[in-house]
Amino acid sequence: MIVDLPAITVTVRDHRRLLHTAERLAEQAHPLAAHLLHELRRARLCAPDELPDDVVALDTFVTYRLGDEDTPEKRMLIHPDDRMWPPAELSVLTPAGLSLLGVRAGDRMPLLGADGSADACVEVRAVGPRVTGAFVPLETPWPGLLNERRR
Repeated sequence: MIVDLPAITVTVRDHRRLLHTAERLAEQAHPLAAHLLHELRRARLCAPDELPDDVVALDTFVTYRLGDEDTPEKRMLIHPDDRMWPPAELSVLTPAGLSLLGVRAGDRMPLLGADGSADACVEVRAVGPRVTGAFVPLETPWPGLLNERRR
C-alpha cells in the first residue's frame, strides 16, 4: 500500500542539526536513523523566520492524536540532546515525534518507524507556542559566560 505523505517544512538550522544526528545514529544502526534521513531529504527548507506558525518544528508545542485514541496529547517536540522536562517533551527520535516533524496543523501522517499496524497514524490538532531562545546546546556557552571569560 502506497501512502501519500504530507509535505514537510524544516528550518535550515533544524535540518543541519538533525542531519548530523541522523548520520551519527546511522553509524550506530539506530532503528529510526533511516526514517529521519528520508524525511530530511524530502523536506522543504526555510529560514527560521519564514516558518509558518502552523508547522511543527523543534522546540514547538504540538497537540496531536495518535491512531484511534480519543484524547489528544500536547508536548514540545525536541532534539534528544535537549531534554529538560520529560513529561512535557516528545523526542524527534520516537515514531510519533519523527512523524510530527515539519507537518502542519490538520495533517495526518503515518507513524514512521513504528512496529505496529500499517494504519497507525498521528494527526496534528494544533501547533504552538514555539519556544525560542530557551535552549542552548551544551557546547554553546551562555552569553553572560562569554563576557566573564573575556575579563
